[in-house]
Order: sequence, then C-alpha cells, then structure tokens
Amino acid sequence: MKITLTWLAEFLDLGVLFDLEEAVRVGPGHAGIGRLVDAMNELGMVVEGVEHAPASLDGVVVGEVVSLEPIAGADKIRATLVNDGEGEPKSVVCGAWNFQVGDKVPWARPGVTLPTGMTLTERKMRGVVSLGMLCSPVEVGVSSEAGGLLVLDRATPVGVDFGAHFGISDDVVFDLAIEANRPDANCVLGVARDLAAWLRVDFFEPVAPTSLAIVDDPEPSTDPEASDRLLLATLGGLETATFPLRLSRRLHLGGMRSISPVVDASNYVMLELGQPTHPYDEAQLGGGTIAARFANAGEEIVTLDGSTRSLETSDIVIVDGNDQVVGLAGVMGGLATEVSEATTSVLLEAAHFRASRIARTAKRLNARSEASARFERGTDPAILEMAIVRIAELANLRIEGPLRRRIDVVQPAPPIEVRAARIGAILGHEPAEELNEVLEPGGPLEHIGFTITRVGELYRVTPPSFRPDVTSEIEVIEEVARHFGYQRITSTPLTVATSGGLSERQQRIRRLKQLLAGMGIFEAWSVTLVSPEERERAGGAGEPIELADPLVAQESELRQTVLAGLFRSLRGNIVRRSSPVALFEVGPVMLRWLDSGTNAGEGDAASQSVLPDEKLRLGVLVEGVDNGLAAIAPVLTAVVRFFGVEGVSRVSPLDQELLSWPRLHPGRSSKVLIRDQVVGVVGELHPNQIPEELTHLVGGRYGYLEMDFEALDAAMQPIRTVVVPSIYTASTLDLSFALPRGAAVEPLVALIEEIAGERCADLAIFDRFRPVDDPEHTYIGVRLRLESVDGVIEDDVVQTLIDAIEVQARALGAQLRRG
Repeated sequence: MKITLTWLAEFLDLGVLFDLEEAVRVGPGHAGIGRLVDAMNELGMVVEGVEHAPASLDGVVVGEVVSLEPIAGADKIRATLVNDGEGEPKSVVCGAWNFQVGDKVPWARPGVTLPTGMTLTERKMRGVVSLGMLCSPVEVGVSSEAGGLLVLDRATPVGVDFGAHFGISDDVVFDLAIEANRPDANCVLGVARDLAAWLRVDFFEPVAPTSLAIVDDPEPSTDPEASDRLLLATLGGLETATFPLRLSRRLHLGGMRSISPVVDASNYVMLELGQPTHPYDEAQLGGGTIAARFANAGEEIVTLDGSTRSLETSDIVIVDGNDQVVGLAGVMGGLATEVSEATTSVLLEAAHFRASRIARTAKRLNARSEASARFERGTDPAILEMAIVRIAELANLRIEGPLRRRIDVVQPAPPIEVRAARIGAILGHEPAEELNEVLEPGGPLEHIGFTITRVGELYRVTPPSFRPDVTSEIEVIEEVARHFGYQRITSTPLTVATSGGLSERQQRIRRLKQLLAGMGIFEAWSVTLVSPEERERAGGAGEPIELADPLVAQESELRQTVLAGLFRSLRGNIVRRSSPVALFEVGPVMLRWLDSGTNAGEGDAASQSVLPDEKLRLGVLVEGVDNGLAAIAPVLTAVVRFFGVEGVSRVSPLDQELLSWPRLHPGRSSKVLIRDQVVGVVGELHPNQIPEELTHLVGGRYGYLEMDFEALDAAMQPIRTVVVPSIYTASTLDLSFALPRGAAVEPLVALIEEIAGERCADLAIFDRFRPVDDPEHTYIGVRLRLESVDGVIEDDVVQTLIDAIEVQARALGAQLRRG
C-alpha cells in the first residue's frame, strides 16, 4: 500500500516533530522522514520503499485557448493561441482533440521540466512555432492515463501558477507491506492512528456524522449471512461533480488511475478510511435498488473488467430490485450498471461482508481487487455513514433523501479477559510491570481505540470495531508488545535441550569426504535417475530398473553404478574445458533384488518381483595426462589407509563376476578384494565411453575408482590408542609384599594400578619366592614405573603413594616388606 506524507499529515500533528514543508522538499533523506520510517517499522507496518515525488510544476500556468486552427498538410496536430495573462497569446502546436476555444488548460512554458522528465523547448512543427506544451493529466502528474488535455473549470483564473492554485505540491511516498492480521492499517487513517499513539502526537480523528437521516428499508430482503450491514445512498448533482486535482495526484501516487469524479472519490475514501464502496448507475438497476444474497448455481455476471464469471452458491452477490445479479459483493461490480458520462443519478452501496467468504470468491475467480483485499481481511462496519458523506463531499455531490438501511445485525465485539501475569510470561520482559503500562488509562492501547477496564490482576479489553482481528488474549498481548516496543523487550536467549548428532558412520563419511577434498578432488552430486544411454555407457548393469512413470526420458532408470550418474558431471567439465577433471561422489546405487514372495512359485523367477536394493558407494573420477590408472592409484591407497583395511588385493577382473560394477578398460582395470570379497573396481575409462562428439576436447585419460562403502566400513580396523611418552625422568619403585600362600596375586596388582592412576607407566611382577623359614607366605616383587607428562614426580608424592598402597594392601592380607 502506498500513502503520502501530506495525506498522513491531515490526520496527525507532525508539525511538533519536524518542518513538514522542508521534509517534502528534501525527501527521504530528511531526519523527520527517517523517524517516521523507523516508527512504522517498529509497529509492524514494514516500509519497503520511500520515494520523493516533487511536483515539478514551476513554469506551468493556467492558459486560455483563444484560437484553434488547422495546419496545412497535417491531420493530427492543430495550431493554437494560448493566453497566459502576459502579453500576446502564445503559439502552441497541439495533438489533442478534446478541447475547444475558451477552454482553460495547463500550459508549460519553454524551458520547463515536467514530472515526466520531459524538458520543453521552442520548436517548429510543420512551419508553425510551438512554445512549450499544453498538458495532459499525465504531464502534470495527476494521472497515469492521458485521454487528451486536462481541461480545467472555465472559472479558473488565467495566468495563475497551476501547482499553487490547485494545491499540488512536493510529497513523499511510503510503500508499506501490511500483513493480513492488520486490517486497520490498510488505510491512511489506520496508519496515522498507530503513529500518533507511538509518537505521542495529536490524532485528528474524523467525526462521524450525527445529523444524517437514516431510514430502515428492508425490501428487497438481504440474507444476514451474506451481509450483516448494508446502507444505500442516492447521490445527485453529477452534472457539476468534480474531484480536486490535488487528491487526484494522491490517487496517482497511490497507484490508482483516475476515472470519474464519483469513482475517484469512492477509491480515495477506500484508501483513506479503509472502507470500499461501490457506485451504481441507478437508472440501470431494476427497481432502482439493490440487496445482497448468495448466488444461485449457474448464475453468471459480466464484471467491470469484461470477464464473464460463473458463480457458485458460496459466492455473495449484489442483486437489483428484479433479483438480477449486478455485482460480485466485495470484489467487483457489474459492467451493465457501471457509472458513465450518461449517468444522472448514482446509487452508492456501503456494506460489511464476512471476510472469509469474500476471500474465497476472489481467490476462486482470480478476481482480487483493492476492494477484496480489504474486505477479505476485515473492515469496520461502524464507518459506513462516514464513508458515504465523505464521498459526496469530495465529489461535490449531494445526498438525496435519507440513507436507506437495508440490514444492520452487526454484533459488538465481546470484552476479552487478559491476565496481567500472562502478559509478562508470554513476552518475558523484566520487570513485567512495565508491560502493563500499555494497558493503563491513557496508555497506547486506549489511544488506538481499545476500551480497557482493570479488575484486580485482570484486564477486560474490548477491541474497537476496526480491529476484527483481535479476538483472543494472545492477540491483545501482541498489541501490547507492538506498542511497548519490540526493541524494549528484554532479550532472553532461547535454551533448548540438544540431542542427537552425527552417528559414527556419518562422521566417517564426512571425514572421508574431507580426505578426498584435501587431495584436490571436488565433490560432485548427481541424481540417482539416469538415461538408458548413461547406463549403457557406464556398463556393469544387468537388466535396467525402470521407473513406471518417468517425468523425462533422460531420467527413466535408477542408476546401478555411481559412474552412470557422474557422466553428466564429466560431460559438463569437458564442454567447459575444465581440466584436469577430479570428481568424487559418495552416493546411493540401486541393485536388482528378486523378492521371493508367497505368491511366487518355487524356482519360478519369472513370477518373482524385482525390488531395488540400495547400497552406498564411493565413486572417484580423476584425469591423468597419459595414464589414468597412475592418476587413480594414489586415491585407492589413501582410501584403503583411511579405513585401515588389511588383506586388500587387486586382481584382473572377470566380466561375469562384475555384473553390478562399472565396465572399465579391459586391459587397464582390476577388481579390488578384501579377504576374497569384491568390494570395488579400479582402472581407466575406455575411450569409447567418452561421447563421440566430445572426444576432440579430451586431452588426457580418466582413472576411475568405485568401492562399496558398507564393505569398507565393516572391514575397518579399530583405531589404536597411542600413549604420548613423557619427557621427564621416571621414578621406578621395587615393592616387595608378603602374601598368604595360595592367595591370588592379581587383586594386589590391580590395587596398585588403581592407586597409581595415570602416573602408572608400567607395572610388572619381577620376582616370586617361597622362603623355607616362613611356610605361610609367598614373597612377591612388584616393579612400578611412575611418570607424568606434567613434570618430574616429587619424592613426597612417591612416598604418599607408597603409604596408600601399604594401607590398602592390608585388606587383601598383603604386607609391604620394608628394609
């Protein structure tokens, strides 16, 4: 939605914040503009762009056409004389045909640069001097469509400055992204209301008419499910209807085209107040009236855009007194009742519809409009009278007779109970009491129309009629957050319990990829769907595994080798002359597997179903200058060392044994075995495996390795733990113990090792002796070597260790022999 700064200034007192005239002259770089942008962003009305819209009308004055003559030999232009109030009439050549002598039109002097960017000069056309230009609505920046010159009221004074006389000045345009949950902000009034509360400035709310006569006119009846409030007004005085040019410029800057005074006024009020209305040519309505109901199956309507639309029973329609469909409620009017130049009386519809029904119809018929965009989010049912009066005022029309109230069954919004403690708990701000200030009397929420009553720790909040989106406690809390200021709310890091992570297998795959990338090989990704040609080129596959319903022929089979998928990457590198090629991929392949189901006959392979058996493989493609096998050999060595596999061998392949492996050059390839099990193939691509049309671009030979990751992973040797030796001197203790004969020595050794802990570098029994004079004991000699990577082990630490061993060994019946 686009709105202008001067339009906003009609509803809020910006003069206390900055100089408005200076701001519109300077444009987006002005500090005051920046403050407004920050405020709108903070309030959730995101500013997607700010544009300067200078009037650029200096040198454009009101001129009177005093002469209009044809030009010899020219049938599309005419010579005119224009009186600008200064000296002799000026000669201007013009190509428009919608004006006559005596008309007042904008005249731009030579040297003027118009809003369109055109700079005018004096020139000759068909031998006639043309000074400046007579301007269309486009050239003076009040419309996007020309349709001839802008013909002014004949009472307009001659020679006056065009921009100053009609109030057209510099402006600034804000492009706002309004979310679906902010129906109130779909108009200038709603944006201004929010800004006034945030900036703490006066808000000039339009006053609802109080003396307007309204009568109930329930016939023809309106379905309350179709519309719960519908007002009609007859507008007269179309022969003198006008629409101010300064407001036409606002419509133009807001992205809407000028059509006619009454339609322009209706569109202007929609952008200003957020209430769409629709004017009908009253003479084209059966019975001169309308009502709302649901469409009947099979009904049709030709809408204003010329489209014939078939209706469903869920669509709300506007019908005339003869029950003929004349409009799609809330979406678009009918072509047959469009207001035209021949219209003498207008019936104006102002209604309230259920948002979800309008949204469904607009989406189904692909007929979204500015009106439907507002109705489908929710409009204010209390503003209808104000919209009607405002339209009549802007278009210089008169309301004939009282307004007719077809239906009015709108129910007021019930109060919402909001717990004070809940506000703090949801927003997490400390201290929580600060948040409640937004709900207190005179606070921001009251300024934007909410009615609030506090009862203890409970707030009873009644949303205004223009906030149909606020229906629950959490939505009131959202409003509290908006007007308290998101940037003021205490930031609390989100703490969640973390679980999971990469499995050991996933970690090995990642380390393997890092190893290959470190060797200068680039990781490739190829789809598992290949063409029959790619399968044949890679070889090694038996029967194809075809898709039942492939999207394209180039991806009609599941690949059975990684090479079949890597061919596309190889082709891309060859075509781009990227050399040398070095690619790897760890990815799935699909092997054929016969499912011996219960319905299959014994030994009857024909009746068995074929299922794909997914395997994870590593494929590496490396280009060598003249020997692909020499280029791929280091990769094989690195992979084998990575897995720490023992018993790896390479033997010449036998084709019949390699049904599920790529076919390589028969004289320069081998199969890779681990303990007599085939786990891969290594070798060179055969020259005929390179597409013939690319052979002239190939300079080297390609080595290829494909291996079964699962087999390598299963054969992987456990990682050996290496103890880092200490650089400091070790302490060696020889301890002698007397153990009861027949007692096990292992518990004693385990006890010593436990007490020594990390300092135990070595522990061994070096002597066992049974003395003759002591038949009840066996003497055991234990050698303990202590060392530490942190430094030399001090004597007092050694003595403390010996004392602990002596005390705890007694529990095992062992006595430390000293001396």
